Amino acid sequence: MFSSLFSAVLLRAGNPAVTAILIIASVGVLGAMFYFGIRNRNKLIDEGKIILRKSDFMRSAEIFTLSAPDPAAVTAAVKAFDYNDMRAGMKGSTEKQQYVFTGNGWGAQLFRQSEGEKAVYRFEFTNWKSSDGIAQDDTNMNKLMTAVEKMFLSFDPETQVTTVPLELKTKHHLL
Repeated sequence: MFSSLFSAVLLRAGNPAVTAILIIASVGVLGAMFYFGIRNRNKLIDEGKIILRKSDFMRSAEIFTLSAPDPAAVTAAVKAFDYNDMRAGMKGSTEKQQYVFTGNGWGAQLFRQSEGEKAVYRFEFTNWKSSDGIAQDDTNMNKLMTAVEKMFLSFDPETQVTTVPLELKTKHHLL
């Protein structure tokens, strides 16, 4: 959209000086957007709110194996996440040990897979909107995933994390 609008303005300009100014201004705006985006990402990394990840991190589930924590403690920790900062919400159950997260155009779930001496929890994104193959709200998705990882490590520093690819079904839109 931006490129077609830019092309239309250039075609109308006609004057080489105006065209040059428009090109320089556009490059400046794009450079500033890139700079502030990188600066914001680095700030979130420094604050420990996100981890630098591959751009397709949501295409894999994480399986956490740890000493069995108290289910009520897991629920309390999940409820304590800063959902306002993540722009997300959560519904969950201490008894079932299932938690469903919803964000702006994405969803995720965390659930317990096994009982016993060792507990196994699985965290995965269930859906997300993308644009040109990139998740639209990947920063907030990263914040949630980082919070889940930190939570399990706080229960058991020896937590084992396994990453498994998700089997995905995609919807293609013509328009």
